[in-house]
Amino acid sequence: MSAIPPEPTKAEIDQLRATAIQKIEAGGPFDPQDVRRIRSDDKYIRRFLMHHDNDQKLSLEMVMDTLKWRHENQCNAITKESIPQEFFDKGALFIHNRDKDGCKMLIFSVRLHQKGTLDMDQLKRFLIYWLERLEREEKGEWITVFFDMCDTGMKNMDMEFIQYMINLFKSYYPWVLNYIIVFEMPWLLNAMWKIIKTWLPPKSIQKIKFVDKKSVGEYVAPDQCLTGWGGTDSYQYHFEPEVTSSPSGGTVPNGDITDNRKVHFAEGSAPSSPLRGKTVSRRTTPSTGGVYVDIDPGEELVFSSCRIGVTASIVLTNPTANPLAIKIKTTSPEKYRVKPSVGVLEGEGQLEVGVTVGEQLAPSALVRDKFLVMAAPAPSLDLSSQEVSQLFKTVNKEDLFEARLRVGVAAEDTNTSSLASPATPSATLPPELISKLDQLLQRQSAMEDQLRSARRIVFLLLAMLIAVLVFLVIATNNMTSTLLMHSTALHQGGRSGHRGEL
Repeated sequence: MSAIPPEPTKAEIDQLRATAIQKIEAGGPFDPQDVRRIRSDDKYIRRFLMHHDNDQKLSLEMVMDTLKWRHENQCNAITKESIPQEFFDKGALFIHNRDKDGCKMLIFSVRLHQKGTLDMDQLKRFLIYWLERLEREEKGEWITVFFDMCDTGMKNMDMEFIQYMINLFKSYYPWVLNYIIVFEMPWLLNAMWKIIKTWLPPKSIQKIKFVDKKSVGEYVAPDQCLTGWGGTDSYQYHFEPEVTSSPSGGTVPNGDITDNRKVHFAEGSAPSSPLRGKTVSRRTTPSTGGVYVDIDPGEELVFSSCRIGVTASIVLTNPTANPLAIKIKTTSPEKYRVKPSVGVLEGEGQLEVGVTVGEQLAPSALVRDKFLVMAAPAPSLDLSSQEVSQLFKTVNKEDLFEARLRVGVAAEDTNTSSLASPATPSATLPPELISKLDQLLQRQSAMEDQLRSARRIVFLLLAMLIAVLVFLVIATNNMTSTLLMHSTALHQGGRSGHRGEL
């Protein structure tokens, strides 16, 4: 069990709650379900304090950042049905059994995952689904993440995904990690894990435990270890639906719980309050079904700089009399805060969407990104976030409107960014470094293939050498036997001749 800081007092918990509620009431938007949890759940508030050693300021910052992140990612609306089935069929990420401290294990079978084969946005939602499920099932108790690295190669190491996972525990799921157990890590991946350690706070590094079949028993009992880990549990992965308590006291599978939460737009950006002074630069091409939205800007979303907190706006106008469901996605959701990212735009209404840079990055790291604006006919204005998400899953292609915006940075910031003072290190690696790491992984993967080929050739040559040696030994023995027999025959013949002379 990891070291535990001093337990916060009831007064400290109440103090953090009071300051958090003040900030919540000062502005949002936040998910009502999360706000209710802040108001009523002492255990949840306690976790933020424990995460930051009872530092009120740091704990408050994490509370507010978590509320914003949860609203932006619609965490309470992520269900099994909202994730593509192929993610569950793969069996690379699942929950099963407990460690010796009684903590549920989230198991990541790294060999079943290959970087780039799955949509990263959906993969991140898939991870959030499991973490949210563990929050409900374990009621906020500690969990252990088990990296099964057996038979893992370079092609399986997805640094971006692992970094995202660690950042979730660091920034948005407080005081929930017991251990990070790394099982049977190949020696070639040592350098990767040295990088991963730098993403963790110093006090969290002690939570990482590298084990093999001989030492895994120190943290996981044999009956809780899979047979592949040297244990006695012969479990074969199959998806097990979540069962949670319903308000009536019964149980219903996750995703079937009714939710009356409504989508609210960010303050000051409701469709019923048209913006002034905005010029619509383009009317986008409508879909074959007649759905279209006016977008400003029409081609490129330009940020005045690449510094944390800089905001650019997307103005959406519904020129029709019918309501439209709106959803905005980005290729790099970890870099931006989009408010709102989902909702319903009333007929002839207008909405300003704020896009805020959430990380300190170089301009080159932003200009690669894109935003996707989607719209579809909405049956009514009164739709929950889950209903809007479901609508986009079922809408016909001819009724779906899509427009893409590239990201740009003002030229003056591009020129001066190299002269700016260095910012506080970000929780994520610069894309340039990730690209170089990917190249390193590819080269090492190629070296692995060459090494395997060389090993096969060496084994073949060794087998041939052994065969030649065996042949030579047998031939030498046969020749020796023949010579001995011939020599014996000559010797006996000589003796017989000598006797005849006598």
